[in-house]
Parts: sequence; C-alpha cells; structure tokens
Amino acid sequence: YAIDACCLAKAYVTAGIGKGVQLGKGPGPVVHTKFPSSHLHFPSIVLDPKKKTSETPAFLPMVKAQAPSAESRDKATLGKILLIVDSAEWVERLAKVKGITDIQLRIKNEHDPERILATVKQSQKACNAAGVRLWINDFWEAAVEAGCFGVHLGQEDLTRCVDNGGLTKLHERNMALGISTHSYAELSAAIGVRPSYISLGPVFGTSSKNVAFDPQGLATVYKWRELLCPDMPLVAIGGINDKETAAKVKGAGADCIAVIGAVTKADDVDAACQMLIDAME
Repeated sequence: YAIDACCLAKAYVTAGIGKGVQLGKGPGPVVHTKFPSSHLHFPSIVLDPKKKTSETPAFLPMVKAQAPSAESRDKATLGKILLIVDSAEWVERLAKVKGITDIQLRIKNEHDPERILATVKQSQKACNAAGVRLWINDFWEAAVEAGCFGVHLGQEDLTRCVDNGGLTKLHERNMALGISTHSYAELSAAIGVRPSYISLGPVFGTSSKNVAFDPQGLATVYKWRELLCPDMPLVAIGGINDKETAAKVKGAGADCIAVIGAVTKADDVDAACQMLIDAME
C-alpha cells in the first residue's frame, strides 16, 4: 500500500505542477487537483533507473479490436476475448472455434521442464495449424523455444523473468508480452516495461484461481482505462461469465476479456465463445 500511495502522490503532484501558474520568476505554486485520472500524469517504474520509460524498448505492440486505424494495419490486433486453458487438449479444441484469435495456456501443477515444453509445443502446433496466437502463462523459456506468439506474466514471475534475462530474450525474438496488475504500484511497474497489453483482475469474484486481491469492480476498470495510454490494450479478467457482465466490463473501458470457466464449463463451447465475442462488439 505504501508504494501505491507513492504512485498516486506522484501523479497528483505532477498534475498540480502542470496546472500551476507562474507568479514571479520561479515556477508557480502546485495546484490542488482531483484524484489522478490521466495517463499523462501517472508514473511508471522503470527497470533501469538510468533510462526514461520512453527509452525502454517496447514489446510487440498490439491494436485494440474495437478501433483499428490505417496507421495500425501492420500491427497485430488483440482479440475481443482471450481464452485461458490448462491443457494442450483444450488448446486444440478451442483453436478450431470460429472467431477465436488468442489463447493463453496456463499450465498448472507441473514442474518438469520437459513435460512443460512438450505441452507448449503440442499447443503451438495446434495454434499454427488454426492461425491462432498462443500465449504462454509464466513459462517464458518454453514459449521462446516453441516459437510462441507471446508470454503472459504475473508480477512475481515478471521479477523472476527479469532476473534471468528473460525480457531480453523475448525482445530478441520480437515476442508479445502481457502483464497482470492488481494495484496502482503494479500498474506503474507494468507501464515501465512497455508490454503489449496490461490486464486487471479479478474484476469480480472467481473460483478459477486463488488470488490475494479482492474483486476490483467496474470502477477500477474505468480508472485503469483513464491511467493507461489510450493505445495500450486493457484486458479484464475474473468472474466474467455471461454477456451482460462482459458488456458492462467493456463499457467500463476493457478492450478484451480473459475468460476460463465461461467457456470451459459451457455446454456449448462454440456458442459460449460467440456470445462473449458479440458482447464485446
């Protein structure tokens, strides 16, 4: 919480300085403004203190599905929904579903590097055949070796990846990177890495994953959209199980929703996917 407070205080002071009016030869007084609400003032935490965020190499940029432009035609467009599954069999099944462009493989309860790599390669083969982008959760080494499109990292895994030179290897292969955030401090850290997208969660209560954070709610989705650069895709995750909820999350500013049970527990997987895609239109 202390780092969250520092990030918000920095944003508040920066906004106040920007609105200050010069009264004499020196800078004007800091103006009292409102709660931080602009990406222009929100700080980033950089990996290298000798560099500005703008000097940090950006990961493969992605475009929001809702607002492609002529300038972004040469960039990859992030799908309206990001399916998260835990097995190669699920990847193989979902890669064939109409309208699906992005799948994230989140391998659970497996620590053997060879088995992890085999699962990743099997999943990548299925995605290659279907023309679908595969994102690997946490296991960036396997993603690099298998030639996957991108990697998704939580904050703790981001730290380990940095310590082991992983970000450099992802950059060298021009891979995409998504980063999870749950707090203002984590948002500042994610912005400093300049990823392909930033995710927020859990928006609502979820049983798919044990998390140490309370549900964020729609108000936080709205706030994250304010604090992120307009061209940075925002992915919302957690408890988004029906079209009404998906539409509300989109209305709050999410560009993409990441879902698990809404699809894997559905009686009709294809229909569930289409329902969520339509809700994000």
